[in-house]
Formats: sequence, C-alpha cells, structure tokens
Amino acid sequence: MNRASILLIAALLPITELAAQSDAPMSDGSSVAAAYRRTPQLRNDPFRHLMVPHWGFVMSVGVTAENNALLMSDLGDLLVSDRSNEVIGDVVTTLGAVPPGAALQGAGQGEAGIFFGGPVHRLFQIGFSAQARGYGSFVADEDAIVLLRDGLGGTQDFFLGSSGGSGIATSEYGVHGLVRLGPLGSEDGVQLSFGFGGRYVRPLAYARAQTSIDSRLAIVGDSIAARLDIENLATPSPGLSVNGSGVVGDFLFRAEWPTSGFAFEAMVANVGRVTLGEVERRLLSFSVNTTNLLEVNDSLETLAFQIQDTVATQITLPRIVRFAASAWASRYVQLDGSATLPVDGEFETPFVVDVGSTWRPVAVFPIRLGLILGGHQGIGYTAGLGIESRHFLFTLAGGSLGGFASDATGLGGRFDMGFFF
Repeated sequence: MNRASILLIAALLPITELAAQSDAPMSDGSSVAAAYRRTPQLRNDPFRHLMVPHWGFVMSVGVTAENNALLMSDLGDLLVSDRSNEVIGDVVTTLGAVPPGAALQGAGQGEAGIFFGGPVHRLFQIGFSAQARGYGSFVADEDAIVLLRDGLGGTQDFFLGSSGGSGIATSEYGVHGLVRLGPLGSEDGVQLSFGFGGRYVRPLAYARAQTSIDSRLAIVGDSIAARLDIENLATPSPGLSVNGSGVVGDFLFRAEWPTSGFAFEAMVANVGRVTLGEVERRLLSFSVNTTNLLEVNDSLETLAFQIQDTVATQITLPRIVRFAASAWASRYVQLDGSATLPVDGEFETPFVVDVGSTWRPVAVFPIRLGLILGGHQGIGYTAGLGIESRHFLFTLAGGSLGGFASDATGLGGRFDMGFFF
C-alpha cells in the first residue's frame, strides 16, 4: 500500500467511525439541504453549484498559491525591497531562504466565472458555466540553488540541473448534468448522485521555459567555462486570437445516507487536453570559456531569446482526483475529510488531505474550520462562513496552505454568491 493510500485511510477512518455510531432515528442532519451538506473547499470543483436543487445564478472567484520554502515574510521583504538594489541581490536573498537539500517548487491556480442551472426533473438537473481560469507551476533545481547560494566549494564541475516553469490562461464554457437516484431499498436507504459534463477550453495565453540537462559551470584554476541552454515555448500574443482549443471532462459519484448521517464521494475532473496550434519556440544559449571576467559580463549583457520556429503542442491540464467523506449526527455539526491525489507533469501539485468541521448554530449560517495536511510544506489552516438558504447563497473562505500568518508558505481564498428562484 503506497503512502497516499495510507494517509487517505488515516484521514477518513475517524469520520467512518462517527458515521457508524450515529443513531439514525435521532439524527436530524437531513434538515440541512443536501446541496449544503456537500462542504465547499478552496480547491477547484466543477460540480460546486450544480448540487443546489433550485434554479439559480451564481458568481464565484477562487485562488490558491503555494510553495515549499519561501515564507510570506520572505516574499513580503522582496516586494517592499529598495528597487535601486541590483536584481541579483533579491535573488540571493530569496535563495537564502530555501532549506539545504531542497529544490524551490511552487504552484498556483485561480478562477472567476458565472453559473446558471437547476432541475429539469426531480431526477435530473443541468448547469451551464462560463469561466476564466489560470494554472501555473515552477521548480528551481536543487543543484542550481546550491550553486547560486553556497558557491562551488571544493567542486570544480557543476551541473545546473533542470529548472523551469509553465503557465496557461484559458476561457472555459461548460455543461454539466446530475442524475439523482433514491432512496434505494427503503425510505432511509442510500441516495445516489451521478455527475458528468464537459468544458470547451479556449487558451488565451501559454508559456513554458526549461533549462537543458546539459547546462553546466566549470571552474579550473583561473579559467571559467559555462554553458546554459533555456528553451521557451510561448503563444505569440495573449488574447482571443490564440489558435487552439480543447475539451475536458468531469465526473462525480456521491452516495449519501441522510438519516444515518454519512456520505462518500469520488470526483475526477480536467480529463482531457488542450491543443495549441501556433506556439513560438525560442532558445537562449550562453557559452563561455575564458579567464577574463569582463568577457563573461559582456556575454551576459547580450543574452536574448531567439525564435527558432513555430510548433503545435498539447497541454494536459492538472487532473483532479479527489475522494471525500462526510459524517453528521445532527444538523449542528458535520465532519469532513478529503484526499486530493498528486498531479505529476507540467503543472505539478502535491498530495493533500483536507480535514474540517462545519457548525450550524442556525441551519442557514455555517461556520467552518479545518486543517490542510500535506501540501508543499507543513500544516495549513482554513476558516469560512456563509449564508446557505433556499433563495440566497454566500460563502467566504480563506486559509494558509502551509504554516500560519507570516510563516505561511501558501494562501488560498474563495468567494461565492448566488441567487435562487
């Protein structure tokens, strides 16, 4: 059994035990609307508003960003630093905050859009969405950080490793459906929900830069030999004129026992690729072998990316694979746990476990507190509040994705507001 499976079981086991202990006849958790028992998260969720069983219109904004090393205080110092200083000084300050033996990694995503939908039958509902989204990630190789931060030491020949980053901005138009079945077997039986849909994705801008594995620096005696190759792929000009498109699919399964106070859910989203038809491939090459430092400086001043050709490329969006469970003994308190599996590739994200609790002193006024385990580093903290009624939805949530306050290595926030009729 791998580490992800062990952490998932450990996170969800207490919730499963609570559900087993719930006294079904005494549970009034079903007095909370089913759509609002599905606790929202800071993270992307294409079925977020489709679960509400009324026709309505929702506006939403969400953003998260994290890294494995730089604290918010470090980033704050860089942002307010005296810009008369050399950029190199800022870089050295930044690299000095990276722990020994670690690369510098980070990821972020954001979205803003609207949703409109509702039931067309007691067993089926449909929703339409229009959104702008952005994804990005980067990694600075451990070898390159050690070289720039600590120097060569006793080493004469040093590979700079593989470093780079990528980002994409898109506009998306989606249609999603939800089929509800149940209760099955008896009045208190399981209720099943099957969600499915797709989004037409139109790229607005894309960029990726990567150093070659052959990039290196060698110092022998009083001579310096260096070679640096960076390949850059980018759309010629951001905007609606970018040539490309794609379709991605989203799927959801949810089983719920309302009177017993337990639910389980599995979701897979962003299944598909986006094709870019015209991407400029640029190359920056730096090569020097000299004993004269002035020659090195002159070479650096003339560095520039040169366009090699125009190519077509395919982008795989960060796939979301999430398992979640919820338990409630009454409408006042609910416990939730979820595990989002890691994404490898161009937009890498780490394995994350979210554990939280919702209090409802009044049925329509939830207060939420939670922890984020995993991420790029440390334990994160989340909090939120809202209004979730028959005709109005308002939720506001935020938190650190690792650490707290000035010691945080990431932040996230989300706002949703909707009207139902």
